[in-house]
Amino acid sequence: MDVLSDTLRVVRLTGAVFLKARLTSPWAVESATPGELAEYLRLPSDCIAVFHILAQGQCWFTVPGSSPVLLRSGDAVLIPRSSPHVIGSDQGTIPVSFRAILPPLPLSGIAEVVGGSSGEMTQVVCGYLHCDQRFNPLLGALPDVMMVRPGNDGPHDDHEAGSAGGDALTLSTVLSVRTGDWLEMTMRHTVEEALGERPGNSDMLARLSEILFVEVVRRYMQRLPATEPGWLAGVRDPIVGQVLRLLHAHPEYAWTVEALASAVAVSRSTLAQRFTALIGETPMRYLATWRMQLAKHLLRHTNLNLVEVAGSVGYESGVAFSHAFKRHVGQSPAAWRVGADDA
Repeated sequence: MDVLSDTLRVVRLTGAVFLKARLTSPWAVESATPGELAEYLRLPSDCIAVFHILAQGQCWFTVPGSSPVLLRSGDAVLIPRSSPHVIGSDQGTIPVSFRAILPPLPLSGIAEVVGGSSGEMTQVVCGYLHCDQRFNPLLGALPDVMMVRPGNDGPHDDHEAGSAGGDALTLSTVLSVRTGDWLEMTMRHTVEEALGERPGNSDMLARLSEILFVEVVRRYMQRLPATEPGWLAGVRDPIVGQVLRLLHAHPEYAWTVEALASAVAVSRSTLAQRFTALIGETPMRYLATWRMQLAKHLLRHTNLNLVEVAGSVGYESGVAFSHAFKRHVGQSPAAWRVGADDA
């Protein structure tokens, strides 16, 4: 069982490029809230990751509590939980609301913004990844901001103290990629698709957005320090990773901490302590939440009846499952399925 793939399958991250902007300095834009963005994009929930790729020029990127970062052509930033941020041509311009400059979303294609004054031109491509379920251990395990900086043929450092231009890179994570690396080429292809008008580019951009996200996550995961807590660290851990694979592969089993500890050949106390330290909750709590997310997925995307769904996620009866589902979700499975069909 590939826990990362299984999680991506159930939480269903879907991507798109929705905006291309040509802005001439001076200009500055403050990000929309997740709720505002969900309303604009007509998405059923505000569980949204946002990304910006700088297609031309340069601009400053700022998140609260961090020094501004100078983005250059080819750089990209991923904001996994749509945290507040500002992008602008300089640090002195008062930002306008991102929502205020967004044009009506077209029925097909990508919205366009042209603005600013008469200075240097910057071109930005903006996209998103949407999760249709709020429980997403993957997004929760990522830093507030991730940056991909192509064209660095030197050592690949996760945390850079600065660049040749002297701008302090104080974001949570910077992933440097070599020129010609397939991630860099995919980012370039994403920009070319977004700026072009070739048939089928909306579908192409959706797939490219998702591929870019998964690859950035994989590279971040590979570089995590061994002592770093969190869900991604748990997936890599030799003990907790085995437990997560068991829970994801067989959520229908009547698991206990003792049974899981026996399966991975450690004591009950060792497993409980290690799992909680990395994941932030007990194995049984994680299993209960994961079962509900899997149940939502089955209710929305299959024709299984309630008893079959209940059995698939480890409940002996439809009644027990319905009670647990309502406690967790606030609706009965039947009512939630109807609402999901309407979403």
